[in-house]
Amino acid sequence: MIISVKNKQLRHAIIYFIAVIILALSLKINFLIPSLDNAIHSFTTGIQNNLNDAIMTVFSFLGSPIVDIIYILILTGVLILANLRIPAIWSISTIILGYILNSFIRLIVARTRPVGHLLSDQGSSFPSSHVFGIFSVIFILFLVVIPNIESYQKRILISWGIILVGVMNIMSRMYFNANYFTDTVAAILLAYSWVILAGKLYPILAKYLISLPFFSHDEI
Repeated sequence: MIISVKNKQLRHAIIYFIAVIILALSLKINFLIPSLDNAIHSFTTGIQNNLNDAIMTVFSFLGSPIVDIIYILILTGVLILANLRIPAIWSISTIILGYILNSFIRLIVARTRPVGHLLSDQGSSFPSSHVFGIFSVIFILFLVVIPNIESYQKRILISWGIILVGVMNIMSRMYFNANYFTDTVAAILLAYSWVILAGKLYPILAKYLISLPFFSHDEI
């Protein structure tokens, strides 16, 4: 199987999803979390200047939902060219269904965004859509691409590079008052949980599609 998930990863995914639920419930009852979020919010607003504005604008754009979809479309195209259409279908399905799940949770929690956010940032704040999307892409890459890179040095460089983009996206969302700290934490935990669950279900999808004539000669 091109995509495989270890039982340890699945256990972590379950724990992280439970943590997201606990965070969401804590927000509903205003338990401790607002104090932590407000403290970090005060810090990020205190470091705003023209240079940081430019840097954070770039990383916010690189982690925007539309750009995340473009990343996955590029990955899908590469996989199709490599005769890996089934992993390609899994990748695009995972990111789209993940956004639906994230939007559903945002609708239920309905957390108001921090004061001073950009007019372009609409809707509820928890979990962060930007952070969920970019980390979903990162975790998909860690399942599909990174393990298949032969060079250890290249694996390390690429891994740290995409993690850096993710971390800077987190910072940009707080910097522009688009999300609270806990919104970004929940988004990472949810992204990991979702991608790992989808990866665990991949063998079922692969075995079904490979039974169809159109996919009968595909790698899985």
